[in-house]
This record gives sequence, C-alpha cells and structure tokens, in this order.
Amino acid sequence: MRNVRPNCLFGVAVLVSALAPAAARADDALTVTSAQVTVNCPLTIGGSFDAKTSALTGSITPDATGAVKGTFAVDLIKLETGISLRDRHLRNNYLEIQKGTEFAVAKFENMKIQKLSGKTTFSGTMTLHGQQHDVSGSAELLQDGKGYKVDATFPLKISAFQIPEPTYLGVGVSDEISIHVVLTASPAAAPRATTNGQSGTR
Repeated sequence: MRNVRPNCLFGVAVLVSALAPAAARADDALTVTSAQVTVNCPLTIGGSFDAKTSALTGSITPDATGAVKGTFAVDLIKLETGISLRDRHLRNNYLEIQKGTEFAVAKFENMKIQKLSGKTTFSGTMTLHGQQHDVSGSAELLQDGKGYKVDATFPLKISAFQIPEPTYLGVGVSDEISIHVVLTASPAAAPRATTNGQSGTR
C-alpha cells in the first residue's frame, strides 16, 4: 500500500489554501495590478505627514521555501504629499531624483516571506538614494482569486540611505519613517493559443 501522506502535506505547504483550488500556487508568476504606497514621516516637533503614490510595479514569483524572485519598483517622481512646494523639496533636495535612475526609483528585492497566507513577517533588500540595505517588516496576505492582496508595513531609517535630513519651513523629519504598502498581485494572462486554421494564410 502506497504512503501518500508526505505528498499531501507538501501540497498543503506550497498552496495558499488547500481548500481553494483556484488559489495561486507557489512558483506562479504574479504581476502587480494595483497598489498604494504611503510613506509616513513623523515630524521632530510632533505630528506627521504622508507622501503617497500608486506608481508601484513589479512581477514576482514566490516558491515553497518563502523566497520570492523578482522586484518591486516605486517611481519616486510620483510621490505626493499634498503640498506642491514640499513635493519639489522632497524630490529634488532630499531624494535627488535628478541624479538618475538609482535615485528616481526605489527597489525592493531578494524577498523572503515566512508564509504565504495570513499574518506573517518578511525581509528583503531596499535600494534607495543609490544605497542598498536590508529591511524587514510585517504583512498580511489574503487570497484574491488566483492572486494575493498584500498589506505590508516596515520601518526605514533615512540616515541609513544617506538622504539629507529633511526639513520644511524649519521643521525636521524624524530619522525613522514608516512605509505602508497595499497591493494586489495576480497571475499574468496566459498567451492566447492559435491554430493553423486561424492564421488566414495559405
């Protein structure tokens, strides 16, 4: 009699949910279809402001070990705080996006997720302002058809990325800021099959 139990356990481990046959599997490539990034910046005198953008793109592939291949990229040119003068200072004086792609785009890669459903922790490498550092945080992953909805938060120290200390109208921003990302990632559409009968050529 064959012992199939180990195979069943392995299947449960690599699926987001064994009870949902349509759910995305590990090793499926997922593309970001919608996103919102919020950077919360506490002020040195108390209070805070947010910089927001929906310009997050990426294609990733999780595997059964929790490693995630691929990269998330954020177009920093599109970060907005709600005040145009502050936006210009943020982009030009502190993020220095005019220096090139390494400054205009933030990247998150080399990701590792503890588990592919529910509340979990993650880590990865952040490239920002021409600098690269490891970061980690917490997240919640929910099934969304064959993809995922992700709600993730992680702290980041401005000084670690050699960003000049931000000030606006004489008020400074604290060294540690918080990044909150909400995104939906879904499998890329499969290419449409064709047949010789549909080619229209002889």
